[in-house]
Formats: sequence, C-alpha cells, structure tokens
Amino acid sequence: MMQASVRRLGWLVLLCAFTMSGCSWFSKKTGNEPLELVDFKETVDLDKVWKRGIGEGQNEGFSRLTPALDKEAIYAVDYEGLLVATNATTGKKLWSKKINQPKLGLWGWLKSFVVAGDSNYQIVGGIGAENGLLLVATYAGEVMALSPENGSELWRTQVPGEIVSAPRTNGTVVAAQTVNGKLFALDAKTGAQLWFYDNPPPLLTLRGTPSPIVTDTAIYVGFSNGRMMAFNPDNGLILWEQRIALPKGRSELERMVDIHSTPLEKDGVIYVGTYQGRISALSRGTGSPLWGQDGSTSENLAISGDKLFASHADGKVVAYNAASGEQLWVNDKMLRRGLNGPQVFGDYLAVVDYKGYMHVLNQADGEFAARVRVDRKGARAPMLTNGETLYVYTNRGKLIAYQAKKAK
Repeated sequence: MMQASVRRLGWLVLLCAFTMSGCSWFSKKTGNEPLELVDFKETVDLDKVWKRGIGEGQNEGFSRLTPALDKEAIYAVDYEGLLVATNATTGKKLWSKKINQPKLGLWGWLKSFVVAGDSNYQIVGGIGAENGLLLVATYAGEVMALSPENGSELWRTQVPGEIVSAPRTNGTVVAAQTVNGKLFALDAKTGAQLWFYDNPPPLLTLRGTPSPIVTDTAIYVGFSNGRMMAFNPDNGLILWEQRIALPKGRSELERMVDIHSTPLEKDGVIYVGTYQGRISALSRGTGSPLWGQDGSTSENLAISGDKLFASHADGKVVAYNAASGEQLWVNDKMLRRGLNGPQVFGDYLAVVDYKGYMHVLNQADGEFAARVRVDRKGARAPMLTNGETLYVYTNRGKLIAYQAKKAK
C-alpha cells in the first residue's frame, strides 16, 4: 500500500508539472506554455452526424472511460455507472442501464476520495465489447459481464486490485489488468478465476494501465516496467516477453517507461508505445522486434493502410511507415497542448487537445484540414472509428459522431 501511495504522489507531482507548464493564468512566459493555435485554410467540412448525452461523462480525476464499438452499436458509460447503448449509425438510443455498484466501505471511500475527490468515482476504464459480452471493471476491483442486448448482469467477480482499464475477452477467457501489476484471467461464462500473473510495478508509474489484447491463442499485455508479454490464455504460461524500453536517468521520474496505452495488433504485428521510451513493432507470434523508434507516448496508437500514427508526449503528431518504422511526417504545431491519442476516419486523422479542440489532419502529409471545438473540458477518452465515422466521447459526457467531406 505504501508503494501505491508513493506512485500516486509521483503521478500527482508529474501532473502538476504538466499543468503548471500549460496554464494560461501564469502571466510570465517561460517557453513551456502550450503553443498557440495557427490559422489555416480548412479543406474539409466536418459533419456532425449525431450527438447523445451519456450522463455525467468523465470524472475530474484520471478516468479514461473509453466507449466500445461492436457491430451496429456503440456503448458508453459515465463515471457514476450509467451505461448507454446507441445505434452507431443513427444515434438512436437502444437502451440504458444503471450499473449496480457495491458499497465501497470506509476504506474504499477514502481511497476513492484521495484519487478523485468523489466517493462515487468507481468506473474509470470504460467498456470492453466483443464476443457477446459487455465488460466493465470498477475502481474497487470488480469485473462485471453484462448482456449487450439490455445491459443485464451476467456475472461479477472481485479481484484484489484497482482496475482502471477495460477488460477484454476472446469469448472463452476474460483478461483484466490491475494497477498493482497483476493480470487476471477469468472464465467468460462464469467469471471464475482461472489464473493470474504478478508483475510488480516500479516505485513510480503513470496513473493507469492498458487493456490487454485477447485472441484465441494468446493474451498480449503491456506493463508499467516497459515489458510486453504474451500468455497462453488457457493456463497463463508465458509464450514470450520483450523489453520495449529501458529506464534511463537517476530519478524515479526520469526512469518511468510505462506501457500506458493499449497495444495495437494488425496483420500479425503488435505495435506498442512507451512513455519516455520507444514506439515499436513486434512479431505477434514470437515477440521479436521488427523495428523501434525513440519516442514518448502514453496515448493509444492508430493505423491506416501502411501508416502508423502516434501522439507524442510533447504534442507532436508523427506518422511512421508501419512496415519499417521510417518517419514519414511530423506535425509540430500543437506542442504541449496535451493531445489524446490519434484516430483515423476516411482520409483523415483526428486528435483532441486539452482545450477541447479537435484537429483534423490529412493522413498523407499531416497538414491541418479542419478544426472544431468538441468540449471546453476536453476529450481524454480514446476515440473510435468504423472507418468513415469518428466517435468522440467528451469529458462532459457528449458522445458525438463525425464524418468528413471535402470542402466546396
């Protein structure tokens, strides 16, 4: 528990450093302020296809309540446990359900208050939706499986540890990762624990964990010590492990190399980024490195065709050749603006900054194509796409669908 408290304190110190460098109410310029937005000629019109409110949205803390897109439905949950299913094409509400959350007790309430300042702060990682299950986890360490038809509860299981990312499943095994470095595998039908793996975290880590990738043959997980690992889903045997980044520097802050964002898999390749480390591509089967580039990110990556996109911690948006790692272009006009992870739709790429401005870039060259403010409080949850439509879940609880059209 002492180690967890130190990690939280360190993350709060880090957040304060970022915040102080980006607050406009500091009158004296230091050179670390967020870069002012540049003017440009818009070449694309953003069509707001639909918008729907999802309760209270994100809490003021560190939650990243990621929605889930599955077939024709998109599912989103607010921090108080209101789960809403929406038709992804029309925005029509299919159903809503208030998740029955357990009482935290005095100790749970105190922990919740320290982290978020709110005793209701329980759901922080969003939803997993696949193979006929909706999966939600709580700050109190509960994993719940719900029906995608109406949100009714199928089972719930308690695990020892805080869960701040969405569980995932292959239909047979559900995998959930806790902030204290444990990976739990549960039976997808009953919630019974099958096995667990313990990978103790460093003294200081970012606040959060990635969601696992769960396939029929392997569970792929990134840990806060910069290691990527693959497990046999049936018995938890380690299939391979690969060090993505080595800690550098003297202080614990300098040595943070968390895999904070959910790895990305496509065509037999795992793409993964680390904070203060590297962005790398690995063979899915063996874990062998295919390429690696120095870079720091804590946000999800995106891929389209032969391009891999990343939002770096300093505010640069970078496109890489997905096969070789060659850097194709860099947009450095949003430095220190606290970008979320990029997402692709059509021929474009979108990122949202800390002020809630969504910047739309051309995938081909990284030049600005459009800009719109989606929420004055921002949108830190990873965005979703079905290819042509972009789904943005804002911090104040607005789920918005956009499409891009060439400007006339």
